[in-house]
Amino acid sequence: MTKGRNNHRRKVEDMETKAKYVTVGAFVLGGVFALLAAIAWLGATQPGQQFAYYQVYFTDSVNGLGKDTIVRYNGIDAGTVAELQFDASDPKRVIVTLQVDPSLKLRSDSVASLESVGLTGGSYVEITGGSKTAPLLTKRPGAKYPVIRYKSSTLQQLAETIPALVARLNVVSDRFNDVLNDDNRKAVAETLAHLDAATRQLNSTLVM
Repeated sequence: MTKGRNNHRRKVEDMETKAKYVTVGAFVLGGVFALLAAIAWLGATQPGQQFAYYQVYFTDSVNGLGKDTIVRYNGIDAGTVAELQFDASDPKRVIVTLQVDPSLKLRSDSVASLESVGLTGGSYVEITGGSKTAPLLTKRPGAKYPVIRYKSSTLQQLAETIPALVARLNVVSDRFNDVLNDDNRKAVAETLAHLDAATRQLNSTLVM
């Protein structure tokens, strides 16, 4: 009788142990599934899914431009700079990769420029939208991303014209100095003296 009770007790204990293992196993599996779901969700929300990527080939100085610099579309914040790198095929160019709002419909005649906030403020990339009749901007065969045409900013264009303007001012100054050299000043003085003498003589004649 006692032996039968012991066997029954062991069976009950074995069943309780198995039930515990099943519970722990179910909990572990639930945790694994939750982890996989979280990884899948994070994978679906990576930057590649959140942004559209474009590149700009800058041929002017990119001083003040860096990663995470603001990108604006027609004056409105629309993304940031993702990467800057030298162009191995052209030492004068810097390739700037932009990540922008994927809802933007950039056109083939859109242009990008490096602008400044005031005279001493920070820099940002400005994209001008282009015309609505132009086709959408797409990447060319072999390119990693679509390429936005680059245009020098107003300040950069002004900086480029200053040397020529200074050179012209120097020429004008030199010519003005030539006009006012000693010989010309003497000739002008003599002309004025002759004119004064002639005027005096004419006045005397009229008085007589």
